[in-house]
Amino acid sequence: MPNQDPKTDPFANMIQFYENWSKTWAQAMSDAASSKTFVETMGKQMETNMESLALARKQFNEIMEQALQQMSLPTRAEVTSLADRLTRVEMKLDDLDAKMDEMLDLLKKSK
Repeated sequence: MPNQDPKTDPFANMIQFYENWSKTWAQAMSDAASSKTFVETMGKQMETNMESLALARKQFNEIMEQALQQMSLPTRAEVTSLADRLTRVEMKLDDLDAKMDEMLDLLKKSK
């Protein structure tokens, strides 16, 4: 069957039809996707989707914050704030430690 005449091959017409159909639709979709109208419409749709996503995220965060408060658990903002404060305290302790070392060195030198 590999060298069968296309006139007698029952699938030759279907294969040719499929190839022509695929080529035609690919060109039509390419033309449509590159049109200004399509680009503008997709841009508006994407903008709407992003706005909806932002609103859903905001609502989810508010619901999560309320749930955490009801369970007496800290929110992400509270944990972050606490971590920042703890970091500042550690830095101040390091500074005090360095100053105490300097003072001890000065006392040792003065003896």
